[in-house]
Amino acid sequence: MPEEQPGSKTTVRSATTAGDTILNVNYESGTTDSGIPGLTGSDASAPDAAYIVSPGGAGNYAIAHKVVYGDSAYYSDGNWRSETTARFLTYTHFIPGQERRYEFSVLLKDWPAWTSAESATRSNIFQCRVSNSSAYVPVMIRLQRNAIQIRRADASTATLVTNYMDYANQWMHFRIDVKWTMDNTGYIKTYNKLPGQSSYTQSSSIENIRTFTGDTAVNGGGKFGYAKWGVYGVPDNLTGIAYHDNIRIIALN
Repeated sequence: MPEEQPGSKTTVRSATTAGDTILNVNYESGTTDSGIPGLTGSDASAPDAAYIVSPGGAGNYAIAHKVVYGDSAYYSDGNWRSETTARFLTYTHFIPGQERRYEFSVLLKDWPAWTSAESATRSNIFQCRVSNSSAYVPVMIRLQRNAIQIRRADASTATLVTNYMDYANQWMHFRIDVKWTMDNTGYIKTYNKLPGQSSYTQSSSIENIRTFTGDTAVNGGGKFGYAKWGVYGVPDNLTGIAYHDNIRIIALN
């Protein structure tokens, strides 16, 4: 188990082996930090930018993130956003050479259908990003028109769900397997389990790409990767709410 460091919100973990669960966020504590020291709820100042809902994606509770476009209380870190970040959980950080599985469940609460008056990208709902890097976020799961799409480290995209309006206000489950590399030996593979499905089905795959979009501490850059989830960006005059649950990071090597 991770050990909390005195006077710190970060935790450390000994070396992992294949199959280890590095992070398990199920919100069964009934709190927005899921009882995990250092896990944030949201940097937005609105009281309802992050709150607990029931039932969850599997258990009793889940977290809701909310953004109201045009209301400054939902503006944080340079954009309209409300996100939970694992940035301060050092034992969850990824670096080149690791293979990791990321899982999350999401429910898009009362989202209207996309219209041509909006931009194509509506919101980002899950990211694996590299700290202090101007390069592309290597894994970004986003709402693109009425689809759920992944944008990857090489800027390529793939559609995971053709029309999320078919699953309005229902839980959808996603799995992302990544080999983190600084050369062209990495991969990113995604899997879905949608309402009515009993198991995961592969929805996209790309191999032989660089997946870590920044220099590591070994190379003097001091950069590391971390996961975050919530609502990042909403179209003009829209309120965006997403529920998240069952966020897990699992070691594949």
